[in-house]
Amino acid sequence: MTMNVLELDDTRRQLRDRLRVMPHDGDPRAGVRRMRALLQEMGVQCDDTAELEDADAILLTSGRGMEALIASRLDDDQRHQAYSRIVARLIIGQMHEPIDAKIEYHSKHTTISRQEKEEDAAVAKFATALAEGNLNLAPRPLYEDVPKLTLAFTPRSAARSTLGGMHLWSDYWYRRSTMYRWWRSRKDVSSAIKRVCVILNPRRPAAA
Repeated sequence: MTMNVLELDDTRRQLRDRLRVMPHDGDPRAGVRRMRALLQEMGVQCDDTAELEDADAILLTSGRGMEALIASRLDDDQRHQAYSRIVARLIIGQMHEPIDAKIEYHSKHTTISRQEKEEDAAVAKFATALAEGNLNLAPRPLYEDVPKLTLAFTPRSAARSTLGGMHLWSDYWYRRSTMYRWWRSRKDVSSAIKRVCVILNPRRPAAA
């Protein structure tokens, strides 16, 4: 059966929970094993033997469920990046019922719409953060539950609401702006945002 919207949202939540604690030792082969195991736990069937000439990977949803096809010609580093893109696609992208396919290329390719171009660029950038084990170089809403932007009436709730607005703004522009994705991936920017998050939400001193 295809994965409906609620199931996909639950899959994203579980992926975010696991990504925050996933070890990273710089070994691409170990990274491939971890990413593959993570996807399979989420019900995504993985095939590393696909004969793909131009594409590095394809994420499929159909009556058989979700499948990740990875090109057999890839080396360990490329395969690690391809799996990272599949995970990033599940978190960022939209899969449409009853059948859909997202194709991952190593280099830029022609897209039909602006939305597809923006989604592909955000997936590629977030996948790099995943492969390098540097989640803090991307907006927190992509890998963690964050405070929401709400009407605030106390100093504490106002601070959390302000932080929620910052996260909402960051997530929006990360998906739509090449310049913002470059800026947000800088370590000095990440460190500064972390300090702001601690100030506004001191009970949860986590990276932004």
